[in-house]
Amino acid sequence: MSDSTTPSRLTHLDEASCRQLLASHDVGRVAINGEPAPEVLPVTYAVRGGDVIFRTAEGVKQIAAERGIAATFEVDGVDADRRSAWSVIARGHLESADGARFDDLPEPLAGGDRPHLVRFVVRELSGRRIRPEEGWARAMTGRSWSGPDASDLMG
Repeated sequence: MSDSTTPSRLTHLDEASCRQLLASHDVGRVAINGEPAPEVLPVTYAVRGGDVIFRTAEGVKQIAAERGIAATFEVDGVDADRRSAWSVIARGHLESADGARFDDLPEPLAGGDRPHLVRFVVRELSGRRIRPEEGWARAMTGRSWSGPDASDLMG
């Protein structure tokens, strides 16, 4: 339990660290406004030219891309043993990338035919991290949890 004199373990990540973390993973979640409630859907993705590219079947994501709908994309990492985590949120919009060529995209986890390419155009990035509790940094040989970039968060 902490009190008001205990410094927060929550810190904000700079844009370069957010970009580094976003590009270092291949599974994230896209959030799209829907009716009756927002849709949050996992996707396998790659970052190309600063934007997020993923495959999808016909449905919510493909329709949102055709309509240029605003969306949010999130990727994160958690280390439950050290009680630490990080999260990157991208804000932007979806657009169809059908016709573009991306040979090296990760295979969708769900498998199946996913013939449509979607580009999540990143307009704004933000991120946060929760540093490990006191004592963990000393026990982690070769790991720095206070570096200026995201290299210590990429495991």
